Amino acid sequence: MQIQPWQIPLLVMAGIIVAEALAVPVLRRWAGTVLKRTLRTASLGLVAAILLVVLVVAAIGPSLADQLASVAAAIAGIAASWLTYRSHRAPGPSAADRADAVAGQKAPR
Repeated sequence: MQIQPWQIPLLVMAGIIVAEALAVPVLRRWAGTVLKRTLRTASLGLVAAILLVVLVVAAIGPSLADQLASVAAAIAGIAASWLTYRSHRAPGPSAADRADAVAGQKAPR
């Protein structure tokens, strides 16, 4: 069975309905008021994000959306590589501290 592109919004909506049908009875029994508000806000944000993605894909078409996703993945990969490089770089004195040590001076702080 293959899923056609027009079926994706219907499947997402069905998933949301099923998740709500399962979550509401559980929240009524065990969740506090603050947790309910936080969960509702997070759920609303998730639904809005899903709706935005579906609308963008529908507006620009599937081939352009595929190209856009490839560009976004490349940018995310570059950012992840840079952050990995920065996090694994050996901690030590900065270049200015090394220059001061070579010159025999201590920088004022």
